[in-house]
Amino acid sequence: MSKLAQWLRPHESRFFALLEAQARQAQRGVHLLGEIVEMKPGEAELRRYAERMRALEQEGDAIRRNVIEELIRSFMTPMDREDIYDLSRSLDDILDYAHTTVQEFLVYAIPFEPAIHEMAEALKEGVDALAEAVAGLVKPGPSVHAAIVRAKKMENRMEELYRESNAELFMSQDVHHIFRMREVYRHLSNAADRLDRAADMVGSILIKGLG
Repeated sequence: MSKLAQWLRPHESRFFALLEAQARQAQRGVHLLGEIVEMKPGEAELRRYAERMRALEQEGDAIRRNVIEELIRSFMTPMDREDIYDLSRSLDDILDYAHTTVQEFLVYAIPFEPAIHEMAEALKEGVDALAEAVAGLVKPGPSVHAAIVRAKKMENRMEELYRESNAELFMSQDVHHIFRMREVYRHLSNAADRLDRAADMVGSILIKGLG
């Protein structure tokens, strides 16, 4: 290996570490969301949870900035720059939607109904699989593909829950209830969409690596 290549390699490996850090941060955010739904806190406790979520979201933004700065100053990357950027953006979006969902719990005084619990659980399972897939990018194997499949399966489950929850919601005569619950359902569904997109990006990166 040339001296130039030896100098470049350590910088390449940093991208894997940063993307895994982003995936783990999204995982922490979604798990905190699940904890909130499980605990059904009152307003004062919910405000404390919201502060914890905001701190996670800000830490996630800092990791995202590191990814972009590393892209700008790196001469070589271990995968396409666009793929790194898009995967990083999707991971950041998952955490952002977890954050905005908790904000809506607080602002709209959302009741923690069973539909929200089911969606939060599906999202947790999906983000666990996604974090495993992203962590496996540094040394791809069959387990990475299996994790991608699990993540996408959970996104499909989320879509089913979203449709069923909306159908049941529209049976209500309370328009205010419909609008505030629909916002929460939409943000949870959006988080799952970004999860699906991130899983597709990991799959695309693996295929390009095999080319």
